[in-house]
Amino acid sequence: MIDTLPSLLLGIPWQQISGAVAGGLVGGFSGFVANNVHARRETRRAKRNVASALVGEIGAIAHLIETHYLAVPHQDQHETDQSEIRRRHFRGERDYMPIFRALGSHVGVLPAPLPRDLVAWYTALAMCLERARELHELRLGRDPESFEYAMELVRLEEASLAELVEFARPLIERLQSF
Repeated sequence: MIDTLPSLLLGIPWQQISGAVAGGLVGGFSGFVANNVHARRETRRAKRNVASALVGEIGAIAHLIETHYLAVPHQDQHETDQSEIRRRHFRGERDYMPIFRALGSHVGVLPAPLPRDLVAWYTALAMCLERARELHELRLGRDPESFEYAMELVRLEEASLAELVEFARPLIERLQSF
């Protein structure tokens, strides 16, 4: 078989051989290019989907904090209607970040500093939820000795929530760029 191969090639014109080789190279290269273009398109789509979901969740959380917790005027406890307090009550026992938790590892498709900033934002939110839970427990205890501590916790919580809302705006703008 090996001895007959050169004799077979001698009978085929070089144009045919070079055409077959060139066709194989072009066909292989076009498949590579098509797969590469498809992979880039899928990555771009994944980035857009992750960014859109996070824009919705972060925007909704920031809006909720801004309108229901930071915009509430400081009133004396006796002046405030108890049903109004219950309506604005923010215990932190529920999951306020289901989209971020569901996305999990998909946040990694976003460019380098963005996943770190998202994790920092959601960590700050989790810390606010922990303080809200502690404030709720203090309120249920109604211990007069813990009033000063509770007031300090309220001031810290208000500052943290304001910072969270402030940091949400540029984060949303960066996410919307996809």
